[in-house]
Amino acid sequence: MGEPSDNTSPEPDDPAAVADRAMPERGDDEIDRERRIADARLSSIAAGRRKGGVAGAAMAGAMLALRDIYEGPTKEEIPIEVEASGEPHNLDRDGVDMTVEGVDVTAPPLERKDPLPAAKARRNR
Repeated sequence: MGEPSDNTSPEPDDPAAVADRAMPERGDDEIDRERRIADARLSSIAAGRRKGGVAGAAMAGAMLALRDIYEGPTKEEIPIEVEASGEPHNLDRDGVDMTVEGVDVTAPPLERKDPLPAAKARRNR
């Protein structure tokens, strides 16, 4: 019927091949992170298969799915940087003196207080 095709496609069970097809274009760090996560998942399922057969593999996969549902997607924490033209204003030391929508706002600096004395030990009578 047709010409025999050269079978150069990777095996469908090859985790690296599946990960390469499934991942969109991203940075190297993201790809490495996703591969580590996929390898950890495959390792957990393989350990479940070794310990409990097909039922163990299914249970491991179900537990991973429940974890993903419960915890949700991982959120990357991006540091927030704010640029300022000078040092921040110290309200405790300098007080406040500004105009807000045509209204002058003034507050004196806070009065310096001594630290609280150490709590005295109670005697049981």
